[in-house]
Amino acid sequence: MQFAALLVLIAAGGWLVTVGVMMALRPLQALHILSLTASSHRVNLSEQVPRLIAGAALILRAEASKLPLLFEIAGWFIAASSLVLLAIPLAWHSGYAKWWAQRIPPVAVRALAPFSVVFGAGLIYAAW
Repeated sequence: MQFAALLVLIAAGGWLVTVGVMMALRPLQALHILSLTASSHRVNLSEQVPRLIAGAALILRAEASKLPLLFEIAGWFIAASSLVLLAIPLAWHSGYAKWWAQRIPPVAVRALAPFSVVFGAGLIYAAW
């Protein structure tokens, strides 16, 4: 289980790095993708199930990680919030994402991009 959790967290960290690069290079496309969040039940499932799996991987990998307490707290938060986002009406989740996508300026998306890259790389490092 530990190895599977590690692989999931490496994939999650790689995803965050990739998203950060996209945010830096194509902020308008990143905002467009954000606006599509929870646009259908299928999309919502494709977002929340991987988040739920990553949350569970954080919990499972906590003891073996470099940051056990942080991994455990973050894992429970991510897993619980994923379940909440699956339970609330889709229109609420989608509307919230669209609201933010219309208000975040592209320059802010670019400014936040390095945080996603560093966080993703840090996740991989701490999980290893």
